[in-house]
Amino acid sequence: METVRIRTDELLLRPRLTEDAALHLGVFDDDGLAGSVALTGIDRAAGTAALGYWTEPRARGRRVAERAGRALLRWAFGAGLGLARVDWRATVGNHPARLTALRLGFTMIGEQPGAGPGAPDEWLAALLPGDLTAAGTDVPDPVRRAARTFAGAHPTLPAGVVTLRPPARRDIPGIVECRSDPETARWFGVPQPYTREDARTHVDRNVPRRWARGVEAVFAVADAADAYVGSVDLRIRPGDAGVGEIGFAIAPRSRGRGHAGAAVREICRWGFAGLGLSRIEWRAEVGNDASRRVAEKAGFTVEGVLRQALRTGGGRRDCWVGSLVEGDSA
Repeated sequence: METVRIRTDELLLRPRLTEDAALHLGVFDDDGLAGSVALTGIDRAAGTAALGYWTEPRARGRRVAERAGRALLRWAFGAGLGLARVDWRATVGNHPARLTALRLGFTMIGEQPGAGPGAPDEWLAALLPGDLTAAGTDVPDPVRRAARTFAGAHPTLPAGVVTLRPPARRDIPGIVECRSDPETARWFGVPQPYTREDARTHVDRNVPRRWARGVEAVFAVADAADAYVGSVDLRIRPGDAGVGEIGFAIAPRSRGRGHAGAAVREICRWGFAGLGLSRIEWRAEVGNDASRRVAEKAGFTVEGVLRQALRTGGGRRDCWVGSLVEGDSA
């Protein structure tokens, strides 16, 4: 493949490695190598290739990969290669790489399960020539904040009488007790019997995967002795990163002590401050008066009834819907 040099503002892209179906370019600034961008799997007949990139630690925070990637894509879509589509993939949980792809205009099209035991799942995306963004384009603030938050460690949040922390294996007995409670099973549609293996899967697999995907933050609610007394979660609405939805459940032996209200108020504070949410919703099946009392005490405004909008193990149910918007207070 021909030698390529592409300059974009103060960055210079120079060939690092060339071969028949790939083009690897080093990205240089005044201090030397700042990163690399590459097109791999180049198929000129089909007009396709895949984009990859990385940035040296010293150069991070300057959107180097994005700027270099945009220059390379502009060249590849144009006279350089005349491509019709460029694909992208990254390990699920690599939020900085995903953020760069979104800024470049890539459309996320799904996930691909890992091939074999222990192999990571991957995000998949694609970019057409007309979708390549202009220099300086950014994503909405909640998308940027969520990427930074979910790229980090699952936090621990003090909430007065309780603490919100990542669920752990020591919580398994408490999780089983809570989810085996008839009231919890009734309102949340928890399949019964709920076993220790179900709880272990929840702790070891489900919670970390949801965090890595940036779709849900699940917290154990722990008392002053760090004993599990329930859970609270915040889910990000697909297609609208500015809206979240809470869920919570408190074990029977710990009800009536204000644990649910404290947990809900704190996770909402965190959602507004950390994730940049504009609206947080609460939903509960009509008749779940205990959940409604907690929501209203936490400042939620009940907006009405959504007919047949809640799916449970027993079918579809009417549900109350309420909201908390930034600036509301209990």
